Amino acid sequence: MHATTHLGASRTTVTASLLALALTLGGCAQGFSWNTSDTDLGGPDRKSRLPVTKAAMPSSVQPYPRIESTLQCIRRTGVLRGKTFVVGPFADSTGKINAVAPGATGNFVPQGGSASYVTDALTKAGAQVVSTYFGTPTRAVPAQYAINGIFNSLDFGTLAQADVRVAGAGPAFELGWAQLSLSIQLDEVATRVNRQMSMIQRPVRYTQLGATSGTVIGATLLTGTASLQNQERLQLEALNGPIALGVADVIMKEFPRAQRECLGKIEDLLIKNDTIADDPQYLATLAIGGLY
Repeated sequence: MHATTHLGASRTTVTASLLALALTLGGCAQGFSWNTSDTDLGGPDRKSRLPVTKAAMPSSVQPYPRIESTLQCIRRTGVLRGKTFVVGPFADSTGKINAVAPGATGNFVPQGGSASYVTDALTKAGAQVVSTYFGTPTRAVPAQYAINGIFNSLDFGTLAQADVRVAGAGPAFELGWAQLSLSIQLDEVATRVNRQMSMIQRPVRYTQLGATSGTVIGATLLTGTASLQNQERLQLEALNGPIALGVADVIMKEFPRAQRECLGKIEDLLIKNDTIADDPQYLATLAIGGLY
């Protein structure tokens, strides 16, 4: 009798344990759902999902709208239909090294990779492109033109700087600039004879506003600085649009029909680059808003 009672109690205990285990596993399965719908990326704020952080979706890199419109205009003229261009690496001859800025890798401008902007501009303009950035093709492709680019110079300067403090407190101001110049060269493939050249200069602006303070409270010296800064990106906005502008320029110089029909969209931008002054103040205040 006692053995039967003990056996029944044991069975009851095992059953209860299995039930508790099942409930626990069910809760875990519910907590770690493996639903992978396209609209649910998870995230640390989703308690019922694995803590996977979200990453920003990639954005499309495009030239400035007016330059983009010009490339589409050249495509509509059909002057590049059946034309093949060879594009090589984009050379950096600025000689400027950056090893102090946050995220710096040793150079201010990309080392050759900007040729992708040339390829993109030519493709949008309606040409066929042979890229040699990753090596020469294994099979020769008949081509009529070659386009190469060079970063010629990169200069930096400070237009204005002020730090005015009265009794240890006051505003601080700094206005700086960088000027990048690049050239796009259109040559004949067979002879390497230069056909057209475009020289583009692009100022990049930098502004910093702030305030400093310093005062003595009792026997304690209290100091502080707060600042806001705005700097245009040198490796994207100063390269993507100007390179595409140079490509459009040499194409329109080479093909009169494209020049007649499309130059009006960006003529003022090319005039600015042809007549740009050497005065740093002019460079810092040059209206580049028309590019957008």
